[in-house]
Amino acid sequence: MNPLTPSTRPSASLLLLSGTLALALSPAAQATVLTFDTSPRVTTYDTMPQDYGDFVAADSQLSANGAYQNLYQQGAAWTPQVDISYATSRPGEFPQYFHDNDPEWPGVCFLWSWNFRGGKAIGDLSSDPAKAMPVGFAYYFTLTPSGGNQAVVLNSFVLNDYAGYGTSVAQVVEWRVVQGSPTGTVIASGTETMSDGQKMLVSTGMNSGQAALGPLVLVIRRMAGTEDDLALDDLDFDQVGLPTTSYNSGTLASLGDGANSSGVTLEQPGAIAASGDFSTRYGQSERTLVPFQPELNPASNAPFTIEFWANPTASDDDDAPVFNRISSGDRSGWAFFQRAPGVGWNLRMYDGVGSNVGWDLTGGTATFNAWSHVVATWNGSSARLYVNGALASSTNASGKSGKYNASSSATFSVGAYDNGGSPYNGCVDDIAFYPTALSATTILSHYQYAFSQVAGTYRKKVLADGAVEYLQQNPPTAELSAPGAAPSVSFTGILAESTDLTTWSDLQVTSPYLIPAPLQGKRFFRSHR
Repeated sequence: MNPLTPSTRPSASLLLLSGTLALALSPAAQATVLTFDTSPRVTTYDTMPQDYGDFVAADSQLSANGAYQNLYQQGAAWTPQVDISYATSRPGEFPQYFHDNDPEWPGVCFLWSWNFRGGKAIGDLSSDPAKAMPVGFAYYFTLTPSGGNQAVVLNSFVLNDYAGYGTSVAQVVEWRVVQGSPTGTVIASGTETMSDGQKMLVSTGMNSGQAALGPLVLVIRRMAGTEDDLALDDLDFDQVGLPTTSYNSGTLASLGDGANSSGVTLEQPGAIAASGDFSTRYGQSERTLVPFQPELNPASNAPFTIEFWANPTASDDDDAPVFNRISSGDRSGWAFFQRAPGVGWNLRMYDGVGSNVGWDLTGGTATFNAWSHVVATWNGSSARLYVNGALASSTNASGKSGKYNASSSATFSVGAYDNGGSPYNGCVDDIAFYPTALSATTILSHYQYAFSQVAGTYRKKVLADGAVEYLQQNPPTAELSAPGAAPSVSFTGILAESTDLTTWSDLQVTSPYLIPAPLQGKRFFRSHR
């Protein structure tokens, strides 16, 4: 219920980083090109009017870490926030000219220039030794995505060496694209050498698989050259959705992973009280699909249990939060429906004759904007429905056959039918499937364990009770086990390894991963999408 920033867990010579960086895998959206505002020229912070359409984060007495912000409305209904800040090796000094338009150059943002403030030249690594700065100004352009389930790709940008304000001596510009903050993990980098008056298109080489979850920062530093103006223009970037996988923690492992359709919103507040639990939000036919697995479709006379938590926001009495049915021809499998709040939750099991329902149980309450714990058991001959730890119904609806026909090809779906029909509106969390009929005592204990504040308590209980499918709806996880000299990492998602926390290599391995000897120096691991 309380999202938690992923933590790091050191162990001996190994350090595990769990979920420190998530990468987007979905295709990039149509490119968005950001050009800076073309309002009347503003030459200094001091004279920038407040109705200019931008926000100045500091007054005229800017410190070395002052900031400048713009808000722009661009494609796909995204309003990207672009924060521009800087740092210098000489505290108290800052570029007097910092503006985003010029009569000769409409639509550009000047980064720095060689002007005087308080009688001092503040040129950036000037060729004049008397004015040279040992490190120089660094400018940070931070692109913040619109929400927790979005990520950013920076495709390219344009650098301009303003003609006429320097000499013909080339200047060297260093750039980096980093994750999260100016000191975060470097995703792309380069060094450009520019002559006086040159305009240069710089491609970052990023692709949608490198999209950064959270802020993406373009760092630009002028490393050498004359006292000259440099300008930035045309940031070309995309916002893309989060990765398309919900990870299975049950014994089916990756075979039980679910593919999320476009529009599914991940990492919402979860049903479990302990920190670090998340859920997934559905609506408008979004869904998570797990391909047919025999373990999720045991024989008609074999026992099983289906369990999930749901927090609905609305209902038309025909919403399907969890679904495992063949709908065409002679129906097989089962489906859950959320009915009106006072009617509750409805389990339907099909008997293989047309659209006939063999078992039809309804009970409990389906309260809007509140979590409900919903469980159904089948012992091979009869079904039971539990809501919030209590038996809600064991009496079959009138006229039903009392038979069940297991499916041999159904797709397990969360959030709607497998084809998007009967969409559920709200969040779903901790979906589990067991090859046994859990007892009433065990089901009540699951409901009670959800209120524990100890992280991992609920998860351990679900796995200990034999879940083959367990979609926690959490980000990728990794856990380190170090039994003597043979440590291993259990993980969901993609496991990556590093020796310096800067360069990461994805490992083509499955969980658990036995870390090969010899264990020399430091080894770092993280899981990501």
